[in-house]
Amino acid sequence: MSYSTVERRVEEKAEVKYKIKTRQFGELEFDEDVVYHFPDGLPGFEELNNFVIIEDNDTKPLKWLLSIEDPDVGFPILEIILIMPELCKEIPSLFQVEMDKTKLDFSSSTVFGVITLHRDTEPATINLKAPIIIDNAAKLGRQLILNSDKYSTEHQIK
Repeated sequence: MSYSTVERRVEEKAEVKYKIKTRQFGELEFDEDVVYHFPDGLPGFEELNNFVIIEDNDTKPLKWLLSIEDPDVGFPILEIILIMPELCKEIPSLFQVEMDKTKLDFSSSTVFGVITLHRDTEPATINLKAPIIIDNAAKLGRQLILNSDKYSTEHQIK
Protein backbone atom coordinates (compact mmCIF):
# COMPACT_ATOMS: atom_id res chain seq x y z
CA MET A 1 0.00 0.00 0.00
CA SER A 2 1.08 3.53 -0.55
CA TYR A 3 0.85 5.99 2.29
CA SER A 4 1.74 9.65 2.56
CA THR A 5 4.86 10.67 4.39
CA VAL A 6 6.28 14.01 5.30
CA GLU A 7 9.49 13.29 3.42
CA ARG A 8 7.73 12.70 0.11
CA ARG A 9 5.47 15.74 0.45
CA VAL A 10 8.28 18.17 1.24
CA GLU A 11 10.13 17.00 -1.86
CA GLU A 12 7.07 17.89 -3.94
CA LYS A 13 7.29 21.49 -2.63
CA ALA A 14 3.60 21.62 -1.72
CA GLU A 15 1.94 24.55 -0.04
CA VAL A 16 2.94 24.37 3.62
CA LYS A 17 0.11 24.30 6.15
CA TYR A 18 1.99 22.92 9.15
CA LYS A 19 5.39 23.65 10.61
CA ILE A 20 6.61 21.81 13.70
CA LYS A 21 9.93 21.55 15.44
CA THR A 22 11.10 18.13 16.61
CA ARG A 23 14.10 16.96 18.59
CA GLN A 24 14.84 14.07 16.29
CA PHE A 25 14.09 15.51 12.85
CA GLY A 26 14.50 19.26 13.35
CA GLU A 27 11.96 21.55 11.73
CA LEU A 28 9.38 19.88 9.48
CA GLU A 29 7.02 21.55 7.05
CA PHE A 30 4.13 19.71 5.44
CA ASP A 31 0.68 20.06 3.97
CA GLU A 32 -2.47 18.64 5.53
CA ASP A 33 -2.72 15.82 2.98
CA VAL A 34 -0.01 13.86 4.84
CA VAL A 35 -1.80 14.12 8.20
CA TYR A 36 -3.61 11.07 9.57
CA HIS A 37 -6.47 11.64 12.00
CA PHE A 38 -6.90 9.22 14.91
CA PRO A 39 -10.41 9.98 16.26
CA ASP A 40 -9.70 8.07 19.49
CA GLY A 41 -6.02 8.96 19.73
CA LEU A 42 -3.73 6.11 20.77
CA PRO A 43 -4.04 4.20 24.06
CA GLY A 44 -2.33 6.36 26.67
CA PHE A 45 -2.34 9.34 24.28
CA GLU A 46 -6.06 9.81 23.69
CA GLU A 47 -5.70 13.61 23.57
CA LEU A 48 -3.41 13.40 20.51
CA ASN A 49 -5.41 12.94 17.33
CA ASN A 50 -3.26 14.03 14.40
CA PHE A 51 -0.10 12.30 13.28
CA VAL A 52 2.30 12.19 10.36
CA ILE A 53 4.49 9.35 9.20
CA ILE A 54 8.15 10.25 8.88
CA GLU A 55 10.52 8.31 6.65
CA ASP A 56 14.17 8.59 7.57
CA ASN A 57 16.74 7.07 5.22
CA ASP A 58 19.00 6.28 8.20
CA THR A 59 16.41 4.02 9.86
CA LYS A 60 14.69 2.28 6.93
CA PRO A 61 12.56 0.18 6.96
CA LEU A 62 11.49 1.79 10.27
CA LYS A 63 9.26 4.83 10.04
CA TRP A 64 8.11 7.22 12.76
CA LEU A 65 4.54 8.04 13.75
CA LEU A 66 4.81 11.60 15.04
CA SER A 67 2.15 13.66 16.80
CA ILE A 68 1.44 17.10 15.38
CA GLU A 69 -0.09 18.33 18.64
CA ASP A 70 2.98 17.27 20.65
CA PRO A 71 6.03 16.70 18.41
CA ASP A 72 7.89 15.22 21.40
CA VAL A 73 5.58 12.20 21.10
CA GLY A 74 6.65 9.83 18.37
CA PHE A 75 6.77 6.09 17.89
CA PRO A 76 9.07 3.97 15.73
CA ILE A 77 6.81 1.81 13.56
CA LEU A 78 7.28 -0.98 11.05
CA GLU A 79 4.89 -2.47 8.53
CA ILE A 80 3.68 -5.72 10.06
CA ILE A 81 3.53 -7.40 6.65
CA LEU A 82 7.35 -7.46 6.74
CA ILE A 83 7.30 -9.49 9.98
CA MET A 84 4.03 -11.44 10.01
CA PRO A 85 1.93 -11.22 6.82
CA GLU A 86 -0.66 -13.66 8.20
CA LEU A 87 -1.67 -11.12 10.87
CA CYS A 88 -2.52 -8.58 8.16
CA LYS A 89 -4.86 -11.15 6.59
CA GLU A 90 -6.65 -11.82 9.92
CA ILE A 91 -7.33 -8.23 10.96
CA PRO A 92 -10.30 -7.49 8.66
CA SER A 93 -12.33 -10.40 10.01
CA LEU A 94 -11.28 -9.84 13.63
CA PHE A 95 -12.22 -6.17 13.67
CA GLN A 96 -14.88 -5.49 11.07
CA VAL A 97 -17.23 -3.87 13.64
CA GLU A 98 -14.53 -1.59 15.02
CA MET A 99 -13.34 -0.66 11.53
CA ASP A 100 -16.91 0.16 10.47
CA LYS A 101 -17.32 2.35 13.57
CA THR A 102 -14.32 4.51 12.63
CA LYS A 103 -14.95 4.16 8.89
CA LEU A 104 -11.62 2.45 8.22
CA ASP A 105 -11.35 0.70 4.87
CA PHE A 106 -8.95 -2.18 5.18
CA SER A 107 -8.55 -2.47 1.40
CA SER A 108 -6.72 0.87 1.36
CA SER A 109 -4.91 0.38 4.66
CA THR A 110 -1.41 -0.30 5.90
CA VAL A 111 -0.86 -2.17 9.17
CA PHE A 112 1.98 -1.07 11.44
CA GLY A 113 3.37 -2.25 14.75
CA VAL A 114 5.11 -0.08 17.32
CA ILE A 115 8.76 -1.00 17.75
CA THR A 116 10.62 -1.07 21.05
CA LEU A 117 14.30 -0.33 20.54
CA HIS A 118 16.42 -1.77 23.32
CA ARG A 119 19.67 -0.16 24.46
CA ASP A 120 21.41 -3.45 25.21
CA THR A 121 22.27 -6.24 22.86
CA GLU A 122 18.65 -7.41 22.96
CA PRO A 123 16.94 -7.42 19.57
CA ALA A 124 14.23 -4.88 18.89
CA THR A 125 10.66 -6.03 19.45
CA ILE A 126 7.39 -5.21 17.72
CA ASN A 127 3.94 -5.01 19.30
CA LEU A 128 1.77 -7.37 17.27
CA LYS A 129 -1.03 -7.42 19.87
CA ALA A 130 -1.95 -3.78 19.22
CA PRO A 131 -1.52 -3.06 15.49
CA ILE A 132 -1.98 0.43 14.12
CA ILE A 133 -4.21 0.56 11.05
CA ILE A 134 -3.68 3.48 8.68
CA ASP A 135 -6.44 4.00 6.10
CA ASN A 136 -4.50 5.73 3.36
CA ALA A 137 -7.51 6.85 1.34
CA ALA A 138 -9.48 8.35 4.23
CA LYS A 139 -6.37 9.57 6.13
CA LEU A 140 -7.66 7.86 9.28
CA GLY A 141 -5.82 5.79 11.85
CA ARG A 142 -6.67 3.54 14.75
CA GLN A 143 -4.78 1.28 17.10
CA LEU A 144 -6.62 -1.99 17.64
CA ILE A 145 -6.12 -4.23 20.67
CA LEU A 146 -6.33 -7.94 19.78
CA ASN A 147 -8.15 -10.16 22.27
CA SER A 148 -6.01 -13.16 21.30
CA ASP A 149 -2.93 -14.47 23.08
CA LYS A 150 -1.67 -15.60 19.68
CA TYR A 151 0.21 -12.33 19.22
CA SER A 152 2.72 -10.75 21.58
CA THR A 153 3.45 -7.18 22.62
CA GLU A 154 7.16 -8.08 22.44
CA HIS A 155 7.66 -10.17 19.30
CA GLN A 156 11.40 -10.24 18.60
CA ILE A 157 12.54 -8.88 15.25
CA LYS A 158 15.32 -10.96 13.81
